[in-house]
Amino acid sequence: MPRKTISAPARQDAGTRATLPARRRAVALRAARGVTVGLLLALSLGCASPGGKLDESSSAEDLYRSAKRSLGQGDFLTAIDTFETLGARYPFGSYTQQAQLDIAYAYFKQDDFDGAVDASERFIKLYPQSENIDYAYYMKGLSHYARGGSALERVFPRDLSRVNQNWLRTAFAEFDTLVRRFPDSVYVPDALERMAFLKNEMARHELNTARFYFERGAMVAAVNRATWILEHFDGSVHVPNALALMANAYGVLGQQDLRADTLKVLAETEPAHPALQGS
Repeated sequence: MPRKTISAPARQDAGTRATLPARRRAVALRAARGVTVGLLLALSLGCASPGGKLDESSSAEDLYRSAKRSLGQGDFLTAIDTFETLGARYPFGSYTQQAQLDIAYAYFKQDDFDGAVDASERFIKLYPQSENIDYAYYMKGLSHYARGGSALERVFPRDLSRVNQNWLRTAFAEFDTLVRRFPDSVYVPDALERMAFLKNEMARHELNTARFYFERGAMVAAVNRATWILEHFDGSVHVPNALALMANAYGVLGQQDLRADTLKVLAETEPAHPALQGS
């Protein structure tokens, strides 16, 4: 099947759960809408059978078109069921291969992220040489990225620094695999954007934890958390604040040399940081 038939999720599916730059989101959204409209127009030209219903004699193409109609209408459960029927009746062929990716997308749209991940992994195992395998890795990352979300986030975006960090780390790892293995993939720009966002959110989580320890007088623990940020999230926007907190913790511990060294690094990193005023 041609690559363009993939039902790539529009950026708003998971993008509404975490704000990303609007220009790239608008470009991706227009592209996704163009693909969807083209698919629906093509599918509307055919019927599954003379009566519009499927039966045991329905061809792979009939089943695929019926499933795509259900997918386009938002009837994701029917789409999944029909795609799976296609796979059971016709285990080989381009329609069955494409259906496996569409199943992952349908599960994603249902907020069944385990189902989306499982379907994507199944595609990777069954079709390791497919030209569309990059989409399967992208879908895995997107599914982990969107875990724990709710409909309210379309209005009130969640604070990813406070959700299960294992989800964020796994999403980051999946996107990283996509970027390294398929550097020319059309999904790489979005994956890189999400990776940068995830990196900052994970760093913010560690900074919140470091502040928690600092406020309770556990200075050594606060320093250790701040050090973790510097070692694992270099380049994050939260590094300057981690350095400032580390310097304060060293001051409370009476380690003036370490405090001075930390402030020196902070001055090189962000010269205008408030912690440097009067230091």
